Amino acid sequence: MEKSLETWLLSQASYYLEYLQPRKSIALLEALKSINKENPDIYRMLSYAYLQAEHPEESIRAADNFLKYARPGSDVRAIKWIKGRALIKKKKAAISR
Repeated sequence: MEKSLETWLLSQASYYLEYLQPRKSIALLEALKSINKENPDIYRMLSYAYLQAEHPEESIRAADNFLKYARPGSDVRAIKWIKGRALIKKKKAAISR
């Protein structure tokens, strides 16, 4: 895929996240992931989108993939926050069952 198209799709996915439309963002990001499986930005955004969409399991999985593909020395504070929030939501869901 042409880099400028990938950048534009990531921008669109970010727009959807900002305006609380996580399902649209997830659709774009999952399509991008099928083309470029090693881009950590895709997994970072997917993790947050799944968190917004109340899918903590998928959020955790995407966060783990971000950590797998992130360059050594990358700032991982945001992804750790997202993963922590997803773990809390997962635990709350298990308790309420």
